Amino acid sequence: MSNTKLETIQFHNQQLIVLNHQNKPYIAMKPVCENIGLDWHAQLNRINRHHVLSQGVAMIATPTKGGLQKYVCLPISMINGWLFGIETSRVKPEIRATLEQYQLECFDVLYNHFMPKVAQQFPNTISPEQQQQIQQAVNERVYRTGEKHQAVYSKFHQQFKIPRYQDLPASKFDEAIKWLGGVHSRSGLSDEDWYKLARLLFVANYMREKIQLIEPALKIIDSSYRGAFYSMGIEFKRDIESARLIIERETMHIITNHFTEKWNRVLPVIRYH
Repeated sequence: MSNTKLETIQFHNQQLIVLNHQNKPYIAMKPVCENIGLDWHAQLNRINRHHVLSQGVAMIATPTKGGLQKYVCLPISMINGWLFGIETSRVKPEIRATLEQYQLECFDVLYNHFMPKVAQQFPNTISPEQQQQIQQAVNERVYRTGEKHQAVYSKFHQQFKIPRYQDLPASKFDEAIKWLGGVHSRSGLSDEDWYKLARLLFVANYMREKIQLIEPALKIIDSSYRGAFYSMGIEFKRDIESARLIIERETMHIITNHFTEKWNRVLPVIRYH
Protein backbone atom coordinates (compact mmCIF):
# COMPACT_ATOMS: atom_id res chain seq x y z
CA MET A 1 0.00 0.00 0.00
CA SER A 2 2.92 2.30 0.61
CA ASN A 3 3.44 2.46 -3.13
CA THR A 4 0.03 4.03 -3.67
CA LYS A 5 -0.64 7.72 -3.08
CA LEU A 6 -4.08 9.32 -3.31
CA GLU A 7 -4.55 12.87 -4.59
CA THR A 8 -7.63 14.96 -5.25
CA ILE A 9 -7.76 17.49 -8.08
CA GLN A 10 -10.40 20.20 -8.30
CA PHE A 11 -12.25 20.33 -11.59
CA HIS A 12 -15.20 22.75 -11.89
CA ASN A 13 -16.00 22.60 -8.16
CA GLN A 14 -15.85 18.80 -8.21
CA GLN A 15 -13.15 16.42 -7.09
CA LEU A 16 -11.26 13.97 -9.25
CA ILE A 17 -9.58 11.18 -7.29
CA VAL A 18 -6.20 10.29 -8.69
CA LEU A 19 -4.00 7.51 -7.37
CA ASN A 20 -0.30 7.29 -8.09
CA HIS A 21 0.16 3.56 -8.14
CA GLN A 22 3.49 1.94 -8.98
CA ASN A 23 4.74 5.25 -10.37
CA LYS A 24 1.78 5.56 -12.73
CA PRO A 25 -1.24 7.87 -12.33
CA TYR A 26 -4.71 6.30 -12.35
CA ILE A 27 -8.09 7.96 -11.97
CA ALA A 28 -10.96 6.55 -9.91
CA MET A 29 -13.82 6.07 -12.34
CA LYS A 30 -16.89 5.97 -10.08
CA PRO A 31 -16.52 9.59 -8.82
CA VAL A 32 -16.04 10.79 -12.41
CA CYS A 33 -19.26 9.08 -13.51
CA GLU A 34 -21.13 10.50 -10.51
CA ASN A 35 -19.77 14.01 -11.21
CA ILE A 36 -21.05 13.86 -14.78
CA GLY A 37 -24.35 12.16 -13.89
CA LEU A 38 -23.65 8.86 -15.66
CA ASP A 39 -24.85 5.54 -14.32
CA TRP A 40 -21.76 3.99 -12.73
CA HIS A 41 -22.75 0.34 -13.16
CA ALA A 42 -23.61 0.85 -16.83
CA GLN A 43 -20.23 2.51 -17.42
CA LEU A 44 -18.38 -0.20 -15.51
CA ASN A 45 -20.01 -2.82 -17.74
CA ARG A 46 -19.06 -0.79 -20.82
CA ILE A 47 -15.42 -0.56 -19.68
CA ASN A 48 -15.26 -4.29 -18.97
CA ARG A 49 -16.72 -5.11 -22.41
CA HIS A 50 -14.22 -2.86 -24.20
CA HIS A 51 -11.24 -4.87 -25.45
CA VAL A 52 -8.69 -2.09 -24.83
CA LEU A 53 -10.13 -0.29 -21.79
CA SER A 54 -10.69 -3.55 -19.91
CA GLN A 55 -6.97 -4.29 -20.12
CA GLY A 56 -6.19 -1.03 -18.32
CA VAL A 57 -8.61 -1.51 -15.41
CA ALA A 58 -6.93 -1.70 -12.00
CA MET A 59 -8.56 -2.26 -8.61
CA ILE A 60 -6.51 -0.07 -6.29
CA ALA A 61 -6.85 -0.04 -2.52
CA THR A 62 -5.66 2.82 -0.34
CA PRO A 63 -6.05 3.62 3.37
CA THR A 64 -8.60 6.29 4.29
CA LYS A 65 -10.03 7.57 7.58
CA GLY A 66 -12.90 5.14 7.15
CA GLY A 67 -10.60 2.21 6.51
CA LEU A 68 -9.27 0.57 3.39
CA GLN A 69 -10.99 1.97 0.30
CA LYS A 70 -10.96 0.22 -3.05
CA TYR A 71 -11.31 2.10 -6.34
CA VAL A 72 -11.90 0.87 -9.86
CA CYS A 73 -9.40 2.89 -11.87
CA LEU A 74 -8.17 3.53 -15.38
CA PRO A 75 -4.77 4.94 -16.33
CA ILE A 76 -4.98 8.64 -17.07
CA SER A 77 -3.74 7.87 -20.59
CA MET A 78 -7.05 6.05 -21.25
CA ILE A 79 -9.42 8.73 -19.94
CA ASN A 80 -9.94 10.42 -23.30
CA GLY A 81 -10.63 7.06 -24.94
CA TRP A 82 -13.33 6.34 -22.38
CA LEU A 83 -14.81 9.86 -22.43
CA PHE A 84 -15.02 10.19 -26.19
CA GLY A 85 -16.57 6.74 -26.45
CA ILE A 86 -19.70 8.16 -24.83
CA GLU A 87 -22.05 9.65 -27.42
CA THR A 88 -23.48 12.91 -26.11
CA SER A 89 -26.60 12.42 -28.22
CA ARG A 90 -27.47 9.28 -26.24
CA VAL A 91 -27.24 10.66 -22.70
CA LYS A 92 -29.91 12.52 -20.76
CA PRO A 93 -30.27 16.14 -21.94
CA GLU A 94 -29.67 17.46 -18.42
CA ILE A 95 -26.14 15.97 -18.25
CA ARG A 96 -25.11 16.59 -21.85
CA ALA A 97 -23.40 19.93 -21.17
CA THR A 98 -21.43 18.48 -18.24
CA LEU A 99 -20.31 15.50 -20.34
CA GLU A 100 -19.16 17.77 -23.16
CA GLN A 101 -17.26 19.90 -20.65
CA TYR A 102 -15.46 16.83 -19.36
CA GLN A 103 -14.70 15.69 -22.90
CA LEU A 104 -13.15 19.07 -23.72
CA GLU A 105 -11.29 19.90 -20.52
CA CYS A 106 -10.78 16.95 -18.17
CA PHE A 107 -7.72 15.50 -19.84
CA ASP A 108 -6.09 18.94 -20.09
CA VAL A 109 -6.43 19.40 -16.31
CA LEU A 110 -4.84 16.02 -15.59
CA TYR A 111 -2.16 16.44 -18.24
CA ASN A 112 -1.06 19.82 -16.94
CA HIS A 113 -1.11 18.58 -13.33
CA PHE A 114 1.03 15.50 -13.80
CA MET A 115 3.25 16.59 -16.64
CA PRO A 116 3.73 20.36 -16.25
CA LYS A 117 7.14 20.44 -17.92
CA VAL A 118 5.96 18.40 -20.88
CA ALA A 119 2.72 20.38 -21.03
CA GLN A 120 4.70 23.61 -21.14
CA GLN A 121 6.91 22.36 -23.95
CA PHE A 122 4.18 20.51 -25.88
CA PRO A 123 0.88 22.13 -24.90
CA ASN A 124 -2.41 20.65 -26.04
CA THR A 125 -3.25 23.63 -28.22
CA ILE A 126 -5.64 24.19 -31.11
CA SER A 127 -5.02 22.45 -34.42
CA PRO A 128 -4.09 24.26 -37.68
CA GLU A 129 -7.72 23.89 -38.82
CA GLN A 130 -8.95 25.47 -35.59
CA GLN A 131 -6.38 28.24 -35.95
CA GLN A 132 -7.90 29.04 -39.34
CA GLN A 133 -11.37 29.19 -37.78
CA ILE A 134 -10.09 31.59 -35.12
CA GLN A 135 -8.66 33.78 -37.89
CA GLN A 136 -12.00 33.69 -39.70
CA ALA A 137 -13.89 34.58 -36.52
CA VAL A 138 -11.51 37.50 -35.91
CA ASN A 139 -11.96 38.70 -39.49
CA GLU A 140 -15.73 38.53 -39.19
CA ARG A 141 -15.66 40.43 -35.90
CA VAL A 142 -13.57 43.11 -37.57
CA TYR A 143 -16.10 43.22 -40.41
CA ARG A 144 -19.06 43.50 -38.01
CA THR A 145 -17.64 45.97 -35.51
CA GLY A 146 -15.09 48.01 -37.41
CA GLU A 147 -12.38 47.17 -34.86
CA LYS A 148 -8.81 46.84 -36.01
CA HIS A 149 -7.33 43.35 -36.31
CA GLN A 150 -4.55 44.19 -33.87
CA ALA A 151 -7.07 45.43 -31.28
CA VAL A 152 -9.16 42.25 -31.52
CA TYR A 153 -6.12 40.00 -31.21
CA SER A 154 -4.85 42.01 -28.22
CA LYS A 155 -8.20 41.63 -26.44
CA PHE A 156 -8.21 37.94 -27.37
CA HIS A 157 -4.77 37.39 -25.85
CA GLN A 158 -5.79 39.20 -22.66
CA GLN A 159 -9.09 37.33 -22.38
CA PHE A 160 -7.46 33.89 -22.62
CA LYS A 161 -4.09 34.83 -21.04
CA ILE A 162 -1.99 33.65 -23.97
CA PRO A 163 0.82 35.37 -25.92
CA ARG A 164 -0.47 34.21 -29.33
CA TYR A 165 -3.80 32.88 -30.59
CA GLN A 166 -1.97 29.71 -31.71
CA ASP A 167 -1.32 28.98 -28.01
CA LEU A 168 -5.02 28.72 -27.21
CA PRO A 169 -5.72 25.44 -25.33
CA ALA A 170 -7.81 23.05 -27.40
CA SER A 171 -10.34 22.84 -24.57
CA LYS A 172 -10.98 26.61 -24.87
CA PHE A 173 -11.68 26.58 -28.62
CA ASP A 174 -15.50 26.65 -28.45
CA GLU A 175 -15.40 29.34 -25.75
CA ALA A 176 -13.03 31.42 -27.90
CA ILE A 177 -15.22 31.17 -31.00
CA LYS A 178 -18.24 32.23 -28.93
CA TRP A 179 -16.29 35.14 -27.41
CA LEU A 180 -15.31 36.36 -30.87
CA GLY A 181 -18.92 36.22 -32.01
CA GLY A 182 -18.95 32.97 -33.96
CA VAL A 183 -18.07 31.94 -37.47
CA HIS A 184 -20.60 32.79 -40.12
CA SER A 185 -21.95 29.83 -42.06
CA ARG A 186 -20.86 29.84 -45.68
CA SER A 187 -23.97 28.00 -46.90
CA GLY A 188 -22.05 24.85 -47.73
CA LEU A 189 -20.12 26.46 -50.60
CA SER A 190 -16.54 25.33 -51.02
CA ASP A 191 -13.56 27.68 -51.31
CA GLU A 192 -13.46 26.82 -55.01
CA ASP A 193 -17.12 27.87 -55.35
CA TRP A 194 -16.35 31.18 -53.66
CA TYR A 195 -13.33 31.69 -55.90
CA LYS A 196 -15.55 31.34 -58.99
CA LEU A 197 -17.97 33.92 -57.58
CA ALA A 198 -15.06 36.20 -56.68
CA ARG A 199 -13.73 35.80 -60.21
CA LEU A 200 -17.16 36.69 -61.60
CA LEU A 201 -17.17 39.83 -59.46
CA PHE A 202 -13.68 40.66 -60.76
CA VAL A 203 -14.86 40.33 -64.38
CA ALA A 204 -18.10 42.27 -63.77
CA ASN A 205 -16.25 45.16 -62.17
CA TYR A 206 -13.66 45.20 -64.97
CA MET A 207 -16.42 45.39 -67.60
CA ARG A 208 -18.29 48.10 -65.66
CA GLU A 209 -15.18 50.27 -65.45
CA LYS A 210 -14.61 50.00 -69.23
CA ILE A 211 -18.27 50.76 -69.94
CA GLN A 212 -18.01 53.87 -67.78
CA LEU A 213 -15.02 55.02 -69.84
CA ILE A 214 -16.91 54.52 -73.11
CA GLU A 215 -20.12 56.32 -72.05
CA PRO A 216 -18.78 59.91 -72.57
CA ALA A 217 -17.82 59.05 -76.17
CA LEU A 218 -21.32 57.71 -76.85
CA LYS A 219 -22.73 60.97 -75.50
CA ILE A 220 -20.58 62.98 -77.93
CA ILE A 221 -21.80 61.02 -80.94
CA ASP A 222 -25.34 61.03 -79.56
CA SER A 223 -25.58 57.25 -79.67
CA SER A 224 -28.86 55.58 -78.81
CA TYR A 225 -26.88 53.23 -76.52
CA ARG A 226 -25.67 56.08 -74.36
CA GLY A 227 -28.48 55.71 -71.77
CA ALA A 228 -27.91 51.96 -71.36
CA PHE A 229 -24.16 52.41 -71.00
CA TYR A 230 -24.69 55.16 -68.45
CA SER A 231 -26.87 52.84 -66.35
CA MET A 232 -24.38 49.97 -66.58
CA GLY A 233 -21.44 52.21 -65.71
CA ILE A 234 -23.01 54.12 -62.84
CA GLU A 235 -26.00 52.23 -61.46
CA PHE A 236 -24.50 48.74 -61.67
CA LYS A 237 -21.73 49.95 -59.36
CA ARG A 238 -24.14 49.70 -56.40
CA ASP A 239 -25.08 46.12 -57.28
CA ILE A 240 -21.45 45.10 -57.66
CA GLU A 241 -20.59 46.71 -54.34
CA SER A 242 -23.39 44.80 -52.58
CA ALA A 243 -22.08 41.53 -54.01
CA ARG A 244 -18.51 42.47 -53.09
CA LEU A 245 -19.44 42.95 -49.43
CA ILE A 246 -20.99 39.47 -49.28
CA ILE A 247 -18.03 37.81 -51.01
CA GLU A 248 -15.58 39.74 -48.84
CA ARG A 249 -17.32 38.51 -45.70
CA GLU A 250 -17.49 34.90 -46.84
CA THR A 251 -13.85 34.75 -47.95
CA MET A 252 -12.24 36.46 -44.95
CA HIS A 253 -10.69 33.12 -44.00
CA ILE A 254 -8.69 32.94 -47.25
CA ILE A 255 -5.01 33.62 -46.62
CA THR A 256 -2.91 33.95 -49.75
CA ASN A 257 0.65 32.88 -50.45
CA HIS A 258 2.68 32.11 -53.54
CA PHE A 259 0.83 28.79 -53.92
CA THR A 260 -2.55 30.49 -54.35
CA GLU A 261 -1.92 32.74 -57.32
CA LYS A 262 -5.52 32.71 -58.51
CA TRP A 263 -6.75 34.16 -55.21
CA ASN A 264 -4.06 36.84 -55.35
CA ARG A 265 -5.62 38.06 -58.60
CA VAL A 266 -9.11 38.64 -57.19
CA LEU A 267 -8.56 39.53 -53.54
CA PRO A 268 -7.42 43.11 -54.27
CA VAL A 269 -10.83 43.69 -55.89
CA ILE A 270 -12.87 42.33 -52.98
CA ARG A 271 -10.64 43.72 -50.20
CA TYR A 272 -9.73 47.11 -51.61
CA HIS A 273 -10.69 49.18 -48.55
